[in-house]
Amino acid sequence: MEPQYWRHFMELAAAGKGLRPLLHLLVEITGRPAVICDLTLRILAVQVPPGRQPLNLGDYLPVEPPREPAQGEFYPGQLVDEAGTPFLMVPVGEVARYGYLFLLGTGDDWQDYREPLQAANLAAMIEMSRTRLAQETERRYRNEFIQDILYNNLPNREAMVNRGRLWGWDFTLPHLLMVFALDGEKNESLWERWRQLMQYNIKQQAPRVIVADRSDQLIILVPVQAPEVGVNKSKIAEVVKSLQKVTALHLQGHTFSVGVGRFYENVADLYRAYQEAKVALEISYLMHRRGTLSFFDELGVLRLIFNQGEQELEDYYEETLGLIAKYDREHNTDLLATLTSFLYASGDHNRAAEDMFIYVNTLRYRLKKIEELLGQDLHRLDVLVNLYTALQVKVILGI
Repeated sequence: MEPQYWRHFMELAAAGKGLRPLLHLLVEITGRPAVICDLTLRILAVQVPPGRQPLNLGDYLPVEPPREPAQGEFYPGQLVDEAGTPFLMVPVGEVARYGYLFLLGTGDDWQDYREPLQAANLAAMIEMSRTRLAQETERRYRNEFIQDILYNNLPNREAMVNRGRLWGWDFTLPHLLMVFALDGEKNESLWERWRQLMQYNIKQQAPRVIVADRSDQLIILVPVQAPEVGVNKSKIAEVVKSLQKVTALHLQGHTFSVGVGRFYENVADLYRAYQEAKVALEISYLMHRRGTLSFFDELGVLRLIFNQGEQELEDYYEETLGLIAKYDREHNTDLLATLTSFLYASGDHNRAAEDMFIYVNTLRYRLKKIEELLGQDLHRLDVLVNLYTALQVKVILGI
């Protein structure tokens, strides 16, 4: 590549005119289509050689998530399209990763494109770092404001409404609050890709929704119009389900869980909804659930259990189910598992027996033994409620 092209790339980057002029110059040099994507492979800019049909690629480049090559290395591959279009990719960014630069239609002679790609990549890094700096500054100030709301640091509702107007948010309307968390082990790179993925797709579905982040969680505030005051849970479930599909598709099967606080008509109570949403999320993890949507107002007795001291819960569990657990240990029986299946089957003998792969008569014999140990009648509702609650305590304590 002629030396002046390096200068041209740097001049374009210094001018700050965006990514498209950089790709235009790269296409002019190589004669190949070029694409720049963010970390989620969402297309930020695309350019094709003169006289060629525009590329119909959609919002995301149809390619499997590429492995991360070392700095200065290139990654050849193929698009997931009918033609299996070959490409050459280079990651944009050194210390911080900003996205990916793709040159499409490369063949066995792809080594010839290394230098143009290196020059375009350096210019793209300058342009994208400038954009990232502006975005991160805005994100920091936005998160600080949302944090003041979540921790009730604002003097009154009027202050919240006035500050919200600066961001184009209408806090005269009530808002529903949700907390999103990526399931399983995650690193900073994975979480950042997921954050960007959610930010874009949530805004596509609902432009007026507020998206902020705190630690490794996303805070979602959904404005609720006056005629529809209340929570449409089925609609929320549909949106979360669609976002789960997007996450699994772009992040290789990963899932996330959601906790939803109670709905308050006064936005000054959002700090309460935040604490409730976190409790709903934490309880879902204690119950070993992943990829779930949990509403605080549906937690029932778990809400009360969660707020009790650990020692008090341990005492309750021992007083209620301790004898059965001890009997199982000493006699190598499955009475506690039998009771669990019976209660989770809502007292249906046939279903409980089927779940445990035992005969119904065997189930009845074991339940009779449980009654003898406890000295209580399993036909009484108050007894069943007490035992079911103790089983929830067992989960909370991780026994």
